[in-house]
Order: sequence, then C-alpha cells, then structure tokens
Amino acid sequence: SNLMFILKPCFMMSPLSVAYYIDLDKMKPFDVVIFDEASQIMPEDAVSSLIRAKQAIIVGDSQQLPPTTFFITIDEGIEIDEELEDLTSILDEAAISLPNKYLRWHYRSKDERLIAFSNKRFYENRLVTFPNNQINPENMGIEYVYVKDGIYDRGGSRKNYREAQKVVELVENH
Repeated sequence: SNLMFILKPCFMMSPLSVAYYIDLDKMKPFDVVIFDEASQIMPEDAVSSLIRAKQAIIVGDSQQLPPTTFFITIDEGIEIDEELEDLTSILDEAAISLPNKYLRWHYRSKDERLIAFSNKRFYENRLVTFPNNQINPENMGIEYVYVKDGIYDRGGSRKNYREAQKVVELVENH
C-alpha cells in the first residue's frame, strides 16, 4: 500500500479525493499537505487531508470570496437561506492561531487596472503591481454588456438563461 508513495511521492488531490482514495488505516501519513485557495475550502472538507498529514501549509487570501453554497445541487424540498452569513473557511480557522505571511506582489493581472479597484478597496494600496507593457492598452477586448433581466434562477436551477443566451449571441456574431 505504501508503494504508491514510493512511485509517486507527490499527490495533487482535492480534499474529497483524499478522503475517498487514501485509506487512513493503510497508508502512511503525508509529510505535508498544502491547501491552495484556502479561503474557498470549508473546514469540514479539509479534515480528511489534515488527519492524514504530519504538517499543513494553508495558502489563501482573506479578501477573496469565502466558501459558497451557490454550486451545491439542491434536493427537492430543501431550501437554502439566500441571506446566510459568509461560510467559514479553513483559512479563517487557521488564521486564529497560526502565523501568517502577507505577500505584496501581484503577478496575475496583465493590466494593473484589473486589480486597481481591489488594491485600493481591500488591500489599502499595499499590493505592488506591474504597469501594462502594451502599446495600445485601450483595445483590450473587454466590454461591459448589460442584459435586461439577466438574473439567475433562485428557485432551484440557479442558472441565468438570459445572460447565457446573450453570450452565445455575442460569440456567434464575433
């Protein structure tokens, strides 16, 4: 059973996959488990990985979206309160007692205008960004398109048919 660890000493798995595929009683513990985007992981989902590890590294951004019930399939007759408070993440729980490190450099946005609002509003302009290296940055291909009554179905499917149809129309006409 430990042959898998010898042949493939590094695994990239979701917490659910760890619980399903890694037998707690038959496998030796992981040396370390790393949670990336930990602001999106509910503590109860992280437990299966944590109990199989000697150490944990929890990486995330408290300013990012918390876990959500948006994509959970709702069984008939079960209602989820739309006004629920933000769900707790493994990042929230870890921040209570573990040391943290703030990373100032923002590399993801090819145009710093994409992060400018968030940098000001959520990060107090502490993020270091890179200026755009494009000669003509005004024609970046991003356009806001208003869709009248473009709201998702809160009754069950949570799909937004009007916006989806508009996207199809725009793609076909591109």
